Amino acid sequence: MQSQGPIISEPQYICDVCGKKKPVSQMAGKCVKCGKYVCSSCAKMKGDKVYCPAHAGCFIATAAYGTPMAIEINTLRNFRDQKMEQNGMGKSLIILYYEISPPIARVISRSQKMRALVRFSLKPIICTLNRKMHTKY
Repeated sequence: MQSQGPIISEPQYICDVCGKKKPVSQMAGKCVKCGKYVCSSCAKMKGDKVYCPAHAGCFIATAAYGTPMAIEINTLRNFRDQKMEQNGMGKSLIILYYEISPPIARVISRSQKMRALVRFSLKPIICTLNRKMHTKY
């Protein structure tokens, strides 16, 4: 029996999003916004650019408002970045959202009635977040 030579193991990296150790071949790269190392399971790709879930975008709100630049979306982003990103449960919900929201956003973006319904549904949430984020305790 002939020896197959030394086994070379692939370098391992830890994903800054899910915290799992992955071989280099399963890493998507660095988020272009924050520089976090992101595995291919957590990464969101836009063309050849890598984004972590926190910087991938607000798919459903963007579909409802028709632009990622809507001021209402900034409220949702701020809540995500300032509150949800700060704890494990929030991070898990963000990852889940970025997994399930793109197909939902595609459906919403195709229907003027759905867009209006989602905007109507988001309005009280956005108003509440604005009040809470601007209230000093």
